[in-house]
Amino acid sequence: MKQRWVEFLLITFVYLFLLVVTASNIFNKVEQVALQLHLLTAYVMVSLYLLYVYPNFFSAQKMSKWVIWITCIFLIQSSLHYVIQSIYQLPRYKSAPPFVVAGSLLLALLSYTAIKTVILRLNSLSRNNSIVAKTLRNFLIALMVGTFLLIPIAFHVNVYICTLAALSIPFSYLLFATHNYFLLPYLEANKSPRTVAIVMSLLINLICIILFSSLMEIVVKSFNHTYNSFDGFNIIFCIILGALMTWLANILYNHDRKQHYQIVGLKKELGRTAADLRLLQSQINPHFLFNAMNTLFGLALQENAEKTASGIQKLGDMMRFMLHENQQDTILLAREIAYIKEYIELQQLRIANLPSIQISIDLPEDTLENLQIAPMLLIPFIENAFKHGISLNSPSWVRVQLYIAHSSVKLSVYNSIHIGPETDLEQNKSGIGLDNVKSRLNMIYNGQHELHMEKTNSEFFVFLTLNLNKDKQG
Repeated sequence: MKQRWVEFLLITFVYLFLLVVTASNIFNKVEQVALQLHLLTAYVMVSLYLLYVYPNFFSAQKMSKWVIWITCIFLIQSSLHYVIQSIYQLPRYKSAPPFVVAGSLLLALLSYTAIKTVILRLNSLSRNNSIVAKTLRNFLIALMVGTFLLIPIAFHVNVYICTLAALSIPFSYLLFATHNYFLLPYLEANKSPRTVAIVMSLLINLICIILFSSLMEIVVKSFNHTYNSFDGFNIIFCIILGALMTWLANILYNHDRKQHYQIVGLKKELGRTAADLRLLQSQINPHFLFNAMNTLFGLALQENAEKTASGIQKLGDMMRFMLHENQQDTILLAREIAYIKEYIELQQLRIANLPSIQISIDLPEDTLENLQIAPMLLIPFIENAFKHGISLNSPSWVRVQLYIAHSSVKLSVYNSIHIGPETDLEQNKSGIGLDNVKSRLNMIYNGQHELHMEKTNSEFFVFLTLNLNKDKQG
């Protein structure tokens, strides 16, 4: 349902309520008919504005037409009120000049338009995850709803009940929002002690209680009843309501945080499972390759092809790593580096004695502290460098450096770029893929790594810093 029809229904309910009140509280027939006609006139003008004028003309491009319509509504309503007062003459103390009545309604429409415009603007800001905009928007809505509840006071409904009901809505929301969106997240982020939390919560409650209890007192005295007063009941009411809203805000916030942590945990497990599944799907079945490589290794030895036999042996060692250690959550960093060395040595077999290709490898000989790392996390960057950085027909280079300091691993990979032939089915693939390894880094080492990649037409650079602290081990 469009917003204008919701507003029309609300104003219709208000009109019907006021119509019933005037019919039941006013016994003079002339006065009753006059008031009902005035209400009908106001209802028609407001409905015209909400359903037609505002949706069609309130914009920067049509502002002049909107002003003309507003002026026409004011003049038409003034004329109708003048006709009604001429036919049904009431005592002066029970009637107001037609221009005053029409002007009051026009002022109410302009105020509503201004507040609605601000709310719509804040609504667009809140879509960008602005908590301040979201809170202010909802507070203005609560204030508008509360203001509507003050209307029955004009028709001799209990002023105390209306005032408490009207102002308790924005009071409750303001307390809830300040706790749920600002105070509690701040306390949690700063790990503040419980004493600080209690003191700050009491301070917020005190400010809100003083503000709204004072407003309640002002409202009851403003309806031509200067002797009216809550006599302290408004303060007690705000204290009780504030305590309830604070308790409710704490319960809902803790419940939301618990659900949030559960969802994050589930997403992490799901993401890790999906990444591992993609990893396994991208690998060739090592069981099949073992049998094939054993056969090829035997043939190479029989033919005295030592270079081929060496390559098959290195490939077999790599496949054993993929079959066994790759299935673990973490392995020794030294084992990951050994796998990288075997991969590079295998690649160097096919480019040996080619002066146009420069390979620079700087890997540590040992790793201290028995550091653990998720398997197959570093090799994708090196595999990508050899795949896209080596050309047998053009000058090429690959430079790999791995540096370890305490529990921090720094990997830099720098390579040339060569576009392969269109018939290369692996042209757009790079082993298990950089996208997959970035996903695994975010899932397994979220907040514990920095990855920077740059690409030009001729070069590709990767720099990875990975913190393998004690909390991540085992």
